[in-house]
Amino acid sequence: MFDCTVWITGISGSPVDLEDRRKTFGSNVIPPKPPKTFLQLVWEAIQDVTLIVLIVAALISLGLSFYPRSETEGGDSSESEAGWIEGVAILGAVSVVVLVTAFNDYQKEKQFRGLQSKIEHEHQFSVIRGGQDKNIPVGEMVVGDIAQVKYGECV
Repeated sequence: MFDCTVWITGISGSPVDLEDRRKTFGSNVIPPKPPKTFLQLVWEAIQDVTLIVLIVAALISLGLSFYPRSETEGGDSSESEAGWIEGVAILGAVSVVVLVTAFNDYQKEKQFRGLQSKIEHEHQFSVIRGGQDKNIPVGEMVVGDIAQVKYGECV
């Protein structure tokens, strides 16, 4: 026969019962995604279309600077000797932009993880255990807890 008293009083809340439920059904936590490494963030920053166009332009500029010119094409000899500077300057600027973007994204992700962790550990939920109302952290809820969902709470 079915026992209705469990629905009124909730689970017993004894440490042995709670641990058994965690072993059987698992804990009430979502495992966090592994954080992105700095090199992954650099790779994502390089994927910007504008930066790709600048990299291609820099490589073309570098390639043309090493291409020998004939005397009939004109131009100053000092210009042909220093033609590589434009390509290197563009690559330097792209490198600075990529590193600053990756560092900024790394800091934002670090702050977000800290905030997410703080929210997960401080969020309390009202349940009925052993016939009593208790506020417990969300991560400590187990299968069988009677949750009291109030207006405005996230489930």
